[in-house]
Amino acid sequence: MRDRVILEVKSLTKRFGGLEAVKSVSFLVREGEILGLVGPNGAGKTTCFNLISGVIKPTSGKIFFLGKDITGIPPYSIAKMGIARTFQIVRPFKGLRVWQNVLSAYGKDRYDSIVDAFSPYALPHFREKVRDLLVDVDLLDFEEVPAGILPLGCLRRLEIARALALSPKLLLLDESFSGLSHEEIESLMNLVREIREKGISVLLIEHNMRVAMNLCDRIVVLDHGEKIAEGSPDEIRNDPRVIEAYLGRGGEELGAS
Repeated sequence: MRDRVILEVKSLTKRFGGLEAVKSVSFLVREGEILGLVGPNGAGKTTCFNLISGVIKPTSGKIFFLGKDITGIPPYSIAKMGIARTFQIVRPFKGLRVWQNVLSAYGKDRYDSIVDAFSPYALPHFREKVRDLLVDVDLLDFEEVPAGILPLGCLRRLEIARALALSPKLLLLDESFSGLSHEEIESLMNLVREIREKGISVLLIEHNMRVAMNLCDRIVVLDHGEKIAEGSPDEIRNDPRVIEAYLGRGGEELGAS
């Protein structure tokens, strides 16, 4: 594990009227690390993701990416800097084929120019990039399939492929394992490990504690918007604050493999 910090969240707070959804949360993501952000419903996980990816602006606190302050920067700028994300509710371009969905993500370097944005798009070198990426996420057999008829497991991989097309240094995965079968979960966990091996750090939200415990190097636990624990899977599994606040009952569900 390298010591270089990819992402630093410092005292991040977000209020919606009288509701404090995130309360002075701080954590780091290091290079080559898979960090899990877990907690019960309403803990503030997705709000943290939305703050990091620029969807919403924090009430207070700072976000640093590769040492640069990105607090409040719009999502398209953050994406171009090297942070890509997926969403819990998958929304592909249903009428487009799988390869066209992935191709759309390569527009990040073209949208600053109106001339480039309207220039021919499905060029051979772009198509080759798309095919390579579909091989990586095991979707090549679905290349010509309209995205709207894909099963959920393939949709999750398509979301990841579109995010990877942005050439990120940090990948944010929002509930990517939700609704999948055991076999699909195991396969997707292997894909996330392969992504890390290619030098991309991963920050993921996950409700399935067995996935978090078996996939993540470290875990940050939120409850009611506050960070209540941080550490290795073993440390989190045995933390009484986590057992009480996250489960409210015995710890046998805390991801024992």
